[in-house]
Amino acid sequence: MGSDEKFKLVAYESDFSMPSMNVECTKSIVYTAAVKVSVQLKPLNSIKQCLFYSEPCFIHGNLRFKSFADTVLYLRTLNFNLDSNLDKKQCCESLALCNLVQSKLKPVIEFVYWVDPRNCEEFTNVWYMRALPLPFNYWHMRRLKQKAELLIETLYPTESNLEIVREFLNKTAVECLSSLSTRLGKSEYFYGSLPSTLDVVVYSHIAPLVKVPFPSNEISNLVTMWPNLVDLVKRIDAAYFRELPKDSKYFKEVQRVKSNDDDVSYVAVLLLTISAASLVVGFAINRGYI
Repeated sequence: MGSDEKFKLVAYESDFSMPSMNVECTKSIVYTAAVKVSVQLKPLNSIKQCLFYSEPCFIHGNLRFKSFADTVLYLRTLNFNLDSNLDKKQCCESLALCNLVQSKLKPVIEFVYWVDPRNCEEFTNVWYMRALPLPFNYWHMRRLKQKAELLIETLYPTESNLEIVREFLNKTAVECLSSLSTRLGKSEYFYGSLPSTLDVVVYSHIAPLVKVPFPSNEISNLVTMWPNLVDLVKRIDAAYFRELPKDSKYFKEVQRVKSNDDDVSYVAVLLLTISAASLVVGFAINRGYI
């Protein structure tokens, strides 16, 4: 592959000063920024992007990597490695803590975005409806919500009361955040003055809780109990994302917007969906994809 091939990264859009409104996309964006990869960000906000790409999708020439882990492994083969200065013990610890975050904080994020009824109806659904084109916004919302609900059901198969599930997640979050805060201490980053993969993973899971104005924010408010973790988020923002606007692209005011505020009838939605689907199919047939 030629060295002049450009790196591209397809991801959900940024908003509320978040690199992306999706955790997996945020991890890829922050990692490429920290490791100083010159990458062209392509927001997943058009019919063409939604038709041909998933999220996140790291592209180099004719190669595509559809997960953060695969992207990191590939970049390491090109000598882009955030953990190159870590010794074996630190690498093992970093991997263990990344797994801790993934197992403990990912369910929390999924619950906050998609399972909490108020957040989902008043915020998450509204954002995806406005950020993605028809009919892909409905498809993405359904897929992500089902994935989140399946995760929570797998973790708590005998519990149907969401308030009790929330309490379990609160406890889980407190334990994980406390461990991370203790390990970080007064350091700039987990392993000195430069960010590592662990910093990327921690930032990507904590930043939404710090910056996104969820209507139901009981879990989000927990993060403020550990100022050094909040400072880590601010430090990474200052280093790599100074230019991201704090205001929202899709909410004129940072307020608790209800999903029925658009006043769109079911008939209008159905007609728009059919029209958009016809355009997508026509485009695919014209290009020979079908």
